[in-house]
Parts: sequence; structure tokens; C-alpha cells
Amino acid sequence: MNGIGPTIGNPHPGHGLRVRLDNAKAKSLAAADFTCPCGQAEDAVGYAETEQLVIRAQRHRRDDCPIPEVREHAKRQYAALQHSLTKPRRK
Repeated sequence: MNGIGPTIGNPHPGHGLRVRLDNAKAKSLAAADFTCPCGQAEDAVGYAETEQLVIRAQRHRRDDCPIPEVREHAKRQYAALQHSLTKPRRK
């Protein structure tokens, strides 16, 4: 981590993924940070880097994290997301 990521929840932010997009038109101001209970931590600044960090963070939680509870929770979240994306939309 280089310490430039979002300051949401400071001084004790806890574990999770935090994304900050101050202005939808100024995508260069996007920032994110990720911490996992297993000790992995990253942060990113810039729209493309933030998008990639979100993907890496979710994949880590779902596939690579050594803590079984974290993996199970992430798998349930991913299944719910897949279900909502494949569900037919009502008019």
C-alpha cells in the first residue's frame, strides 16, 4: 500500500473493499483500497486501476483467501450476483 487510497472509516478502517469516485466526469480521481483478514492489502488510484483492484479483490476473497469463512461468504455473494444478472427483468 502506498497510503493514497480512500480514507473511509479512518482511523481504524477494518477489512473490506472501499471505492471512492468523487465525480463521475473526473474519473482520474477514482481511488480504492482493499484489506483482507488474511493480511493482503492493496490500493489504487485512477479509474482503470480501481476497476482492476475491485476485480482482484473479489477474486482473492472468492478463490485465494486462506480463511474458509471469507471464501464461503464471497462465494455466496458471487452466486447472488450471478442470480440477479441472469434473472429476467420486469417491464
